[in-house]
Amino acid sequence: MAITVPSYLEDPLSYIIEATDSTRGVDTTPIHMSVNEKDIEEDPDTTKSVLFKSKIHVDKNKRSQVRDEIINYLNILLDKETTLPFSEIIAGTKSNPDADQFDVVIKYAGTNGTKPQVIRILVKPSAAGGSGGGAAKTKVQEVGQALFLAIRYIKGMDLECHPKNPKNCLTTSDYEEGMKYVDGPGVTIEEVQSLETKWKDAFILGANKIANEVKGRGWEFVRGDNQVEKAISDAFNRCKKSQGAPENEDKWNPSDIWMVKDKSKIVAELNKENTIDCLNNFINQAFSPTAIENKSGKDVAPRSLIGISLKKLGPTARWEVMNEVGKTQLQKAGKVTFQKQKTLGELTAFSGMDVYFVYLPEGDKRQGSFQARNFGGDKKGQWQFELKGEFAAQGKIKGAVMRKLLSDAKFRNIPGEPNFNDCKPDSNQATKITNEIYNLMNALPIKPKGWNARDAKEEFSSKDASWRFSKLAGLRFLAWLNSLGNGEADRAMKEMYLYASSQTDKSSVFYKVY
Repeated sequence: MAITVPSYLEDPLSYIIEATDSTRGVDTTPIHMSVNEKDIEEDPDTTKSVLFKSKIHVDKNKRSQVRDEIINYLNILLDKETTLPFSEIIAGTKSNPDADQFDVVIKYAGTNGTKPQVIRILVKPSAAGGSGGGAAKTKVQEVGQALFLAIRYIKGMDLECHPKNPKNCLTTSDYEEGMKYVDGPGVTIEEVQSLETKWKDAFILGANKIANEVKGRGWEFVRGDNQVEKAISDAFNRCKKSQGAPENEDKWNPSDIWMVKDKSKIVAELNKENTIDCLNNFINQAFSPTAIENKSGKDVAPRSLIGISLKKLGPTARWEVMNEVGKTQLQKAGKVTFQKQKTLGELTAFSGMDVYFVYLPEGDKRQGSFQARNFGGDKKGQWQFELKGEFAAQGKIKGAVMRKLLSDAKFRNIPGEPNFNDCKPDSNQATKITNEIYNLMNALPIKPKGWNARDAKEEFSSKDASWRFSKLAGLRFLAWLNSLGNGEADRAMKEMYLYASSQTDKSSVFYKVY
């Protein structure tokens, strides 16, 4: 039975529906909402607290997640806009703030104006079954948006389709021409054509919005294809073991469709990525409107891979960039290489226990470098890397963590730190440790500041355990970097930099259209 919503509730309800439709990482199918007639209060001046009550139905294990995502969406709107038809979101109930419901406050009534009058949304478990049909329809809808996008780029002008102007509506030949640039396995033109008019109107709105934001030609559009999307999924599954990576692909990048140029090249580059930060860096560069020069890797064509998360559109389309990394940071990452000469030039023989690994050609030793040393004091070994300069606040990274990162990036024979007790001057391994420090320094192509081969072993023997532990760990890592060839030292340094400087939750950039 159809439900008539009072006019004074239409506006706030539209925002609630928008928030529900925009939930990501929860359900791929539209969230079902049900309303009973008795749960609608027709009088806008009533003293009742609940003016309207509805239920949304989701997977029973995801009710809290759905609730929190909808509440967060509405709160973001409240932060951004000042003329909304609601003023507050109340999570849960008075006795249980974690209850699977929320109230959207429309106004305050009562004698003192303190009684909230609300739309109440209950988050209930969905009935079993029926998801297959919903998922199938969602696939057709997403391919439909990709198809309308292709048509929009082919025509080079905004699409329009209105009963009063039938000549402006799309023809079968338009669909056929557009489908040449769409890879959406399992979906036919006929299935897209059979969708309701409201969906086609939304496709037109979305296509016009996207094409006006992303210029250029030569695009292909994919949804569930076995080349680009497969390569993206495979890359994420390889990289998700990286520290800090999201647990599932949808949380990392929820794009429903992808715009791509030069499929084979994009797939080849995706197949090379093995850590989440380098994968994100690649996608950020492919997303960027500006070309980014890469000194430690091949340049990535700008505007060559763009992910788009689609939500059902209303009378207008909104557009938002999610998880974007700024041009300045991308350019800085592109400059990162292992600066061997500068690194060796900063090394001291007998004074500081640290080793500075310089990764940018400009700046002094405390800009554009990692400081590697023991942070465990006199009693224990705690060798760590600290990014100096712009991102110093990111904190210290344990040597073991950095070794795992490099191992995930397919580097081998990465040296570990020595045993701290072995580094004590009175240990039975003391001479061995002294000799290793000497041999590593003496083998360097540029000798450290203050180097004196004749007195070196005596100097090293007199140092405390913390100094010997720290210096030897740094020298081992330096020798390993020096041993890498064919740009591999540059690649290692870039992996380290991208991990240490990451400013996000390791999620990937995408456009959100809603």
